[in-house]
Amino acid sequence: MPCRFWARIVTAAAALSFLLPLALARTVSLNGEWRFIADPARVLNTDTAPKQTGARIAHVPGSWQAEFADLRDYAGVAWYWRTVQVDRLREDEVALLHFGAVDYLAEVFVNGRKAGAHEGGYLPFELDVTSLLNPGENQIVLRVADPGDNPGTVEGIAFSQIPHGKQDWYVQTSGPWQDVELRLLPRVHLGVVHVTGGADGRLRISVAVGGLREGSTTAAELAILDPAGAAVWQQRSAAGGDSEFTGAIQNAKLWSPSSPALYTVRVQLASGDQQTYRFGFRTFEARAGKFYLNGQPIYLRGALDQDFYPDTVYTSPSLNYLRDEMRKAKDLGLNMLRCHIKAPDPRYLDAADEIGIIVWYEIPNWDTLGDVAKRRALETMRGAVERDWNHPSIMIFSVINESWGADLRLPADRHWLIDAWQQTKATVPGWLVVDNSACCGNFHLVTDIADFHEYDAIPDNAASFDQRVKAQAERASWLFSPYGDAKPRGDEPLVLSEFGNWGLPRLPQNKPWWFSRDFRGNPITLPDGVEQRFQQYGYASLFPDVNALAEATQWAEYRALKYEIETLRTFPQMQGYVITEFTDINWESNGLLSMWREPKVFTRDLANVQGDDVLVLRPERRNVRSGENLAISAYFCHYSSIPISGAELILTVPGTNLSGRAPVPETLVGSASKIADLNVTVPPVESARKILMEARIVTGGNTLVSNTTELFFYPSEVRTPAGSYAIYDPSGRLDPFKQVLQANGVKLTGLADTSAVWISTIFDHNVKERLRNGGRVLVLSPEQQRLTSTVEIVNRIGANNLDGNWISSFLWIRKDQPPFRGLGFNTLAGFETQMVTPKQVIRGLPPTAFNDVLSGIFYGWIHANVGALLQASVGSGRLLVCTYNLPAQYGKDPYATTLMNQLLEYAARDFHPKYELPLESEAHSSG
Repeated sequence: MPCRFWARIVTAAAALSFLLPLALARTVSLNGEWRFIADPARVLNTDTAPKQTGARIAHVPGSWQAEFADLRDYAGVAWYWRTVQVDRLREDEVALLHFGAVDYLAEVFVNGRKAGAHEGGYLPFELDVTSLLNPGENQIVLRVADPGDNPGTVEGIAFSQIPHGKQDWYVQTSGPWQDVELRLLPRVHLGVVHVTGGADGRLRISVAVGGLREGSTTAAELAILDPAGAAVWQQRSAAGGDSEFTGAIQNAKLWSPSSPALYTVRVQLASGDQQTYRFGFRTFEARAGKFYLNGQPIYLRGALDQDFYPDTVYTSPSLNYLRDEMRKAKDLGLNMLRCHIKAPDPRYLDAADEIGIIVWYEIPNWDTLGDVAKRRALETMRGAVERDWNHPSIMIFSVINESWGADLRLPADRHWLIDAWQQTKATVPGWLVVDNSACCGNFHLVTDIADFHEYDAIPDNAASFDQRVKAQAERASWLFSPYGDAKPRGDEPLVLSEFGNWGLPRLPQNKPWWFSRDFRGNPITLPDGVEQRFQQYGYASLFPDVNALAEATQWAEYRALKYEIETLRTFPQMQGYVITEFTDINWESNGLLSMWREPKVFTRDLANVQGDDVLVLRPERRNVRSGENLAISAYFCHYSSIPISGAELILTVPGTNLSGRAPVPETLVGSASKIADLNVTVPPVESARKILMEARIVTGGNTLVSNTTELFFYPSEVRTPAGSYAIYDPSGRLDPFKQVLQANGVKLTGLADTSAVWISTIFDHNVKERLRNGGRVLVLSPEQQRLTSTVEIVNRIGANNLDGNWISSFLWIRKDQPPFRGLGFNTLAGFETQMVTPKQVIRGLPPTAFNDVLSGIFYGWIHANVGALLQASVGSGRLLVCTYNLPAQYGKDPYATTLMNQLLEYAARDFHPKYELPLESEAHSSG
């Protein structure tokens, strides 16, 4: 029954006198060593399983896949057992056997008798074993049945129809992967206690009571302790069963990422059972296109967290481990983690509550939407909400991800999703609910957040990324169902909830077991052999060792993420993002931390663009010549509480006299806008230079926020390449390029000139004949074609992940060798190459050819090694094949112009490739 008075602030001593005597509850942890045996034939029982000679020790919590190398891919039945000493129970005492989570079907036996069963891999269950225990030693046996990819069905349970998340992406989890304990409680004991506290200090507490016999009642007493441990509120219910309390705390400290204030409610029954629960006062809402936490706008800066671990897979190593990784998340500038298609261990949420990390999580996905899957999905939702109600860190919950487990082309599946969203919305305690976290080809129907996923290689496809974000910011029609059944409000906050790029981790001395595992047979995902590929393809001539290469890829990951985040922060409509991902996981290396929770090299730099306030500089172009005018737009995204009045934007380039200033207009909290358009003149440089332009906003003599952007300066004079050149271009594709070459003073002659270097787009019989006769040929911006029966030029788009959008691509150059000498800003190219990024690559080159690959691309763990600039001997001639997009940018982009001129000079020189490209018949080479 609700009490009739508001809370009174009382002293801690008064609160102690208010409470009943100490609770009688006792908890016996059953974590630790259990005996274990797999039962693939499903012939064992509670009597025979513990007698098997092949039993071994398993550690609980854990999964058999994580612990036993020979069972990594085992799906089926297994048995666990152990003994526990229990004193004689008192007459008014009950014993409850509690499992945090067992994946998937659990049957529990105590002293040979069945205690009960539970289906579902993510939720807790509790069995009353009072009548099954004996004084002294007791045997507990757990039988687990779990399907997987092979076999896909176990004892009638289909893997495709159960919530399983991304276990089939990395490694399965089967068995008791969360804590197990025996709870000895008074017969009348506490059940579920839910606490809801708002930003206004009001609270509502519901208390469920178990063990009451018919006609009996009990009283409940509550006390609330503030974050410092002082008692600030108390109430007592009249005698009864389940009860509900309401009240308010004056001047309540509110929970937020910057101040994660946690209160404790202590609940005690007249029976003596006493429990404590932590909660926070906070309100999270979406309105008018923005998020509001405790009434203040907040920009969500998240990362996708798959919540897998190097050794324990699904099982969280410890609460301290989780606290540490969440502190690292905050060091990176994050304020949110999206726990991806997994209901996490409660300790994960405890750590988020303590450290101050917002949590967005989702129902683990299934594969096909049958009636059984529908039931299990909603049961998982309700169980997760019941378990996690009290955590102030949880603010967002998703039903499905990327339409996995539903075919949104089908009206029935869309109808189910709308209904599931409505049921979830009616169940959660004020969390925002997403129907389907959408991506390419799928969409929303009804949602609190209009989120979307987009993966692009950066800088290769930076323009595509910008266009996609712009379209989302303008609420593109593809966000919602095209079938006329969507229910958009039109003011849902917009979030880019997945995007990211790879950066390889430093390699451990001892390789983990998962190093030899790829993703569903796709060789481009395999980590194993990375050191051999490093040597085989000659990367030792570019980097001192594999770890140096890995660090270079991490800096490339940082440059990509910085660009993407800055793009998002320039659009005032966008209200948050989720980077893929928080940590690497097995073969997938797009984490901000490694799989071992080691920070990558860019932690401090990335944090600078992940604050409440972010300053973004966007130059109209990055490659500019001395004396040119450069327009720069400055944007300011302002979500801190610091007032912006009388502020000034200051722009400088260290080592030069280039500078600029502009007043910053007053900026409202929770907004983003362009604050200045600056024009600067590029200072003189004698050679190509990479520079960092610095900018800061100063208010009241203090720097509020600062940032940098990379620019590339080039000398004003364009050096004309020596030598003579002839255009062989039957298709006429190079006609505009030919005109620009002539305008830039390049000497063009006829095809009959034996001293001229041919510039061609094709590798045909005429080119081969030229090479046979000792000529020199530059095949430039080529069409898709074969050079030999095994070596071919292919388009990157649609060519088995060669676009780099999923498994990231890394374009490299031999920066100290011609034609890149003087243009080698980094071995791994950056934004200087954005306008000329290769659209084709040379595939099929043998590893021995890579000493003559002057620029190439590798993917992920040094896979799919391809060329972008190849030199080769052909007959008695010399061949260069360049897939950089130079002709279209020559004369416009300084990098393209400089590289083209240096490439032409190199082609005319006496270079000596060791790689010989064999001349083959036309039938073989013109595929």
